[in-house]
Amino acid sequence: MKGWDIIGDIHGQSAKLEDLLATLGYHESCGVFRHPERRVLFLGDYIDRGPDVRRVLQIVRAMVEEGEAVALAGNHEVNAVHYHTKGSDGQQLRPHSEEKAAQHAATLAQFANNPEEWKQWLAWFARLPLFFETADFRAIHACWSDKHIEDVRNRNLTDPAFLYAAADKRRAEGRAMEILVKGPELALPPGVTLEDRSGVKRKTMRVRWWNLRQGPSSYSSLVMPPGSSAPEGDASEEELGEIPDYPPDAKPVFIGHYWLAHGSGIAPLARNVVCLDYSAGTEGPLVACRWNGDLRKTAFCHSGGVTPQKEASGERRLAPCL
Repeated sequence: MKGWDIIGDIHGQSAKLEDLLATLGYHESCGVFRHPERRVLFLGDYIDRGPDVRRVLQIVRAMVEEGEAVALAGNHEVNAVHYHTKGSDGQQLRPHSEEKAAQHAATLAQFANNPEEWKQWLAWFARLPLFFETADFRAIHACWSDKHIEDVRNRNLTDPAFLYAAADKRRAEGRAMEILVKGPELALPPGVTLEDRSGVKRKTMRVRWWNLRQGPSSYSSLVMPPGSSAPEGDASEEELGEIPDYPPDAKPVFIGHYWLAHGSGIAPLARNVVCLDYSAGTEGPLVACRWNGDLRKTAFCHSGGVTPQKEASGERRLAPCL
């Protein structure tokens, strides 16, 4: 049985992807990157932001179709399917607002002259699984929640009924999709807004979904990614009760999505929660975990050309695999 290399959000950065695969010991043969002893688990978000979405998709899909990889859906793939699908009222399932159009602009520009090819990619996105689990680890794009996973188990966006329900937050399926591929959020206090990394002002903030009962409950301790701006004060018990709480004794889970800072190295977010999104869509490295069954001895690898500026106490530096 081949081992697993788990790779975070790529966002159209094909050069970083090819560099990381080379670092991990994969070699391209007949258009497919292969390793004699390992295979890849991709955590989603292949599109948007970066300069070469097509090449990323070609690499990932070729590996999947040859059994060299498993690719999960990220929120950007789910968003794309909804953005290009109309509901029964004739309106797009994901509104074409200025904000949402800007998030999707890089991909649309790259496929502007190939609309039929783009339709084929949308159909492929719709078939992607939402989560993955083995005997010793789990993986999902943003948040593992047993309750919400049961609402989507054995379903994907090729089923029209699920496709429409998954875009509707009033439905169980829509609420589940929000949690699983985007992560839980808390409403900010009245009159308070926060600006995200894209400059968009938000009335909600992303929050962690592990160790909720073991640690502090201040907004600053809950905000994701850690260190982001947060209002003063503590979350109420009612608010905390709305957030999935991943048990500390559950098997390790790998996620992407959260745009962690890459300057001070890499470490699990908790003893059994590992995020592999270190902002590769912009200036950060593309990061992978060479899973060997034990987080305490697991190697973390990254695409070349980015060196951490400092090493935080207790953290493992980003370094190429040996």
